[in-house]
Amino acid sequence: MFFPILVITAMAAFAAGIFWFKQQRKAQRRNELQQLAETMGLPFYEKDLFGLSNQLKAFDLFKRERGFRWGRGGHVTNVMRSQVDGTDVWLFDYSYVVHAGNTHREVRQTVFFANDKNFQLPDFRLRPENWWQKLLGVMGAKKDINFPEHPDFSNRFWLTGEIEALIREKFSPELQRFLTERPPVHLEGSNYYLIAYKPGKALNADETQVFFEHCCQLVQLMKAEGKSGLLDLAEMKKVDAERLSS
Repeated sequence: MFFPILVITAMAAFAAGIFWFKQQRKAQRRNELQQLAETMGLPFYEKDLFGLSNQLKAFDLFKRERGFRWGRGGHVTNVMRSQVDGTDVWLFDYSYVVHAGNTHREVRQTVFFANDKNFQLPDFRLRPENWWQKLLGVMGAKKDINFPEHPDFSNRFWLTGEIEALIREKFSPELQRFLTERPPVHLEGSNYYLIAYKPGKALNADETQVFFEHCCQLVQLMKAEGKSGLLDLAEMKKVDAERLSS
């Protein structure tokens, strides 16, 4: 009788220890980012007071918690807010739980979000291109949008989305050079929303500041390109349809 009680007590103490450790780590993370926000002169919010999770639920990153084997507890925390040339921008931590069989793990990462009704972005996704995607491209099974005049960018990134003509217009040579020179990130754009993140990586304070500054420069480049606007989308769709049928 004594042995089962001892085992249960030990298991409870172990679980409590893990919980305490996680809480301490979250508190340390919060304090580090709060200090960074003060250094950068930005307001800091421990919780999501802006409904960011709901605003961004259409993006691939925020759909993952809704899959069959994914948890439903995605959380936005440690939020910083600013403006770049009139564009509202946020930087925050996003976490969700991945379930696989009887195991689960928490994924935490740093996310940048920009919201500007003047963006007029096509739906697109950009990520570092891996060997499997290159193989699919060679086999003709699945292709991305490439720029023959900029092979470095095309070889490094996998760019997909709707309305290829508008995507090409947005991804100017200047923007391609900027992305090629910076550490690879995942980008998703849609209408007046843009998000950037490094999958599964919660950046430390120094990395966070550099990432934020690079993303703010990215916003400026995105706003400077692609002035044709949404009124030209019908014509661009027609061009894409003719290209596919030829």
